[in-house]
Amino acid sequence: MTWLRNDNLSRAIILLGLIALFGILTGGATCSARGLLNVFLQSSTTGLAAVGQAFVMLTGAIDVSLYGVGVLASVLGAATMTSRLDLNIVGGEPVSAMVGVTLMVAVGLACGAVNGYLVSRLRVPALIATLGTWQVSVGLAQLVGGGYTTANLVPGLSRIGQGTFVGVPFPVIAMLVAFGVAYYVLHFTTFGRSVYAVGGNAASAHLSGIAVRRVEFLVFVISGFMVGVAAVSIESRMMAASLRTLSGIQLDSIAAAAVGGVSVYGGRGSILGVLLGTLIIAVLDNGLGALGAGTEVLYTVKGAVIILACGGDFLRESRLGRRRLTPAFTRG
Repeated sequence: MTWLRNDNLSRAIILLGLIALFGILTGGATCSARGLLNVFLQSSTTGLAAVGQAFVMLTGAIDVSLYGVGVLASVLGAATMTSRLDLNIVGGEPVSAMVGVTLMVAVGLACGAVNGYLVSRLRVPALIATLGTWQVSVGLAQLVGGGYTTANLVPGLSRIGQGTFVGVPFPVIAMLVAFGVAYYVLHFTTFGRSVYAVGGNAASAHLSGIAVRRVEFLVFVISGFMVGVAAVSIESRMMAASLRTLSGIQLDSIAAAAVGGVSVYGGRGSILGVLLGTLIIAVLDNGLGALGAGTEVLYTVKGAVIILACGGDFLRESRLGRRRLTPAFTRG
C-alpha cells in the first residue's frame, strides 16, 4: 500500500475531488469538457511562471519579482508593437510580432540575470534582491506605458495566444512543453541534480565539486526567462497590456510550487507536483469565480493554501530532524 503515501497521487486525488465538488456546486458548468479546457487555459500563464519559480525554490531561494519583471516585459513589448502612435515608443511603424516577442523574453532574461548576479555574486538575500527588482521593474513599466492600457497590437501576435493545435490552445501546449522540458532537466541532467544538491546542502554541494554560485545564478535566469514567456502568453491572448497584466503572478507561482511539494528549504520537490499544484490553484480560481466569489475571497484562499503547504513542509522538516532556523532565501 505504499502507493497511498505517494504525494503526487494524493494531489491528483485532491485535484479530482475539487473538480467534482465545484462541478456539483455549479451544476456541472466547471467540469464540462469546455470548462476543463478553460481551467488549463487559465492555468497556462501561472504554470509557465511556476516552472521558473520551482527551479529557484529548489535551491532554497524565492523569486518575488515575477510580477514586476512580467509587467515590464509586457508593457515594453506592447509599446513597440502597438499601432497607436501616441503610445508607440519606437516613433514609427510597430515592430513585428517576432521582434516584440524576442524583446519581451530578453527583458525577462535580463532581469533574471540581475537577480542571479545579486544573489550569487553579491550575496544579497534573494528576498531583498528580487523585491528590489520587482519595484524597479514596476517603476520602469509605469514610465514606459504611462499607466495606460496599450492595445491595437500587431495582428500576428494573436496567433501565439489564440491559435490551437487539434483543438488545444497554444498557451496550454507551451505550458505542458515547459513542464516536460523542466522534468527532463531536473531528472536526467547534471544541472538538474546540482539544483537539488545546492538546495539540500550548499556547503556539501560545493565540497563535492558543484559550482554553487553558477547554479544559483542560472536558476534566476530560468525564472526570468519563464516569466518573459508567460508575459508573451497572456499578452498574445488578451492583445493588450497594462500594469494589471500578470497581477498576482508571484503569489500564484509560489502557491503552485508550494502546493506541488517544493520545499521552501530547498532540495525537495518534483515538477509533476508543481503541475498538479498549478492545476489545483486554477481549479480553485475557476470554481470560486463561477460561484461569484470576489477577489478578496480568492486572495484569502490562496494565502491560506500557501500557509498550509509551507506549514506542512515545516512540520515534515522538523520530524526528519532537518529543520533550519530560516529558509535559505532569507540569507545572503
